Amino acid sequence: MTPNSFRQMTFLLCTIGAAALPARAAEAQAPGFRERLDSVFTRFDRHARMMGSVTIRRGDRVLYQRSLGYRDSVGDGWVRADSATAYRVGSVAKPFTAVLIYQLIDEGRLTLETSLATFFPSIAQADRITIRDLLGHTSGLPDHTQGLVSTVPIAPDSVLQRIAARPLHFPPGTRRQYSNSNFYLLGRIVEQLGSTPLERRLQQRIVAPLALRRTYLGRSVDAAHNEARAYYFSDGHWELQEDDAIGNAGGAGAVVASSADLATFLTALFAGRLISPGSLHEMTTGFSTGTVRNGKGLSPFALGVSGREGFSHDGSIGAHTAVVGYEPQDSLAVAIVVNGHNYPINRIFFHAWRALYGAPDTLPTFVPLAVPDSIAAAVAGDFHAPDWGIALVVRSRGGAVEAQSPGQSAFPLVYLGGRRFMNERDGILLEFGAPVGGRAPALTLLQQKYQIPMERRP
Repeated sequence: MTPNSFRQMTFLLCTIGAAALPARAAEAQAPGFRERLDSVFTRFDRHARMMGSVTIRRGDRVLYQRSLGYRDSVGDGWVRADSATAYRVGSVAKPFTAVLIYQLIDEGRLTLETSLATFFPSIAQADRITIRDLLGHTSGLPDHTQGLVSTVPIAPDSVLQRIAARPLHFPPGTRRQYSNSNFYLLGRIVEQLGSTPLERRLQQRIVAPLALRRTYLGRSVDAAHNEARAYYFSDGHWELQEDDAIGNAGGAGAVVASSADLATFLTALFAGRLISPGSLHEMTTGFSTGTVRNGKGLSPFALGVSGREGFSHDGSIGAHTAVVGYEPQDSLAVAIVVNGHNYPINRIFFHAWRALYGAPDTLPTFVPLAVPDSIAAAVAGDFHAPDWGIALVVRSRGGAVEAQSPGQSAFPLVYLGGRRFMNERDGILLEFGAPVGGRAPALTLLQQKYQIPMERRP
């Protein structure tokens, strides 16, 4: 499996999707939280599992900030990241675009029921698609990023033509399916109503009022301006990766920001400094499947350690990944941005929350272990995830375990204990279910922010 094996999933899924943390009454800023946070990030840094920055705020006070690894290896060699380093944040741009839309709603210039046909009548069934549908991913619009060569830029008008040329996946308002086309169009609507580019609206309405120092729409990576280049892990070291054409994402994913600015943005949003209480409620409330609740810009997630609920968003663009979360009752904001990681970013996110609240946690050791024969036999087999179009064959050979996807070379799996294995090259974690009749019936594949259930084929 190559470093780009899952590039086609870059924008698809933007909910935390990690298991809820164990229920436990906990206190925010539990004594010794900084030392616990240091132990978490030192572990991931020492074992080359992430490069990036983290900022944690409580209200107007920064509780914790740390940068790990490097932002650049070109020119003068390896340059370390710092607290001002800016990263591409992928779909974490969507909360910014949502705020710009809700500001227009608060001003009476737009409503949740405004038709898409008001702005883009050439798009299929635009008269039936509302602003509410775009914000909540219930429009039925296909994702314009699918099938694109992610590193090749295309003109804005070509993006619109691409969206308009495709039929809807389902009638508007009847289902929810994540699509970058929704927020790309919202960004264009912000431009139309403001008669000015999205970047300027972002600057006028969010960046300047909050005095954000390192937030803007990105172009080609500018290392001289303290922007981070992207890396993947290969053969024991970090390798430079070609960047995606960020302009193709627009309001869906073109923001560049520091972790400090992201934490400030979340804090200001929930403090009522950007949109009205009614709009914030709308932004965090959306389509429910009965088991999964979503928002319209930020989605709820179970914090677990405090028995409370937080709101989050995550995103990836190329090798850049970001995840942000806010817990309103304790006024806690956590922002993690990375330009290279070799472990699922959402797992790192939850390790940080556990450390912050002083909750019990077990950090991975990343020390390879010998695979027990019973485990090797239990995990061997053919697994697939039909909805994702992914398949893996897991084999046990001479005391070692390897996996292979169709059309790819086999890759070794490092045993981490229990029923957990890792492909260290691509940062893929495989967690197998408890054996039934000596065989694991399923596994969960975790890479970047994705958590993909896979079943054993009969």
